[in-house]
Amino acid sequence: MEETSSLIDDIINVTKREPTEEELDTFKNQVNDWFKFDDQRRKLEIALKERKNHLRVLDTKIKAFMIDFKYNDLNTQHGRIKINIKECKVPIKMTDIKAKIMQYDDSFGVELYKQIFEEDKETVMKQNIKRIIPKVSLSL
Repeated sequence: MEETSSLIDDIINVTKREPTEEELDTFKNQVNDWFKFDDQRRKLEIALKERKNHLRVLDTKIKAFMIDFKYNDLNTQHGRIKINIKECKVPIKMTDIKAKIMQYDDSFGVELYKQIFEEDKETVMKQNIKRIIPKVSLSL
């Protein structure tokens, strides 16, 4: 019991150490720098979002132009722009699976599986635009 009370007394009686003026000034400068860098980071994130939105808008316009005039590759001084068009099947949604199970309630097992998953699915054309930057070799 005596050990516990002496330990508690030691914890209570520990004097709080105060920072020196130099340590306090250094800490204040670090906090100010932290706020400054955090503000800069936030501004850069906003600018990045804006640029991504502009890029997305330009992507759709460039894709539409290249598809309309049947350009697959476009060579520029800043690199190459390539468009890829592929036909993909639309993935089946869980609600579609449930509806088909209800529709084919007389089928079971493999037959039901074939009716749900092996029927002709709707297809969609996916367009992808990609910038190809030429690689520069630094070796001689």
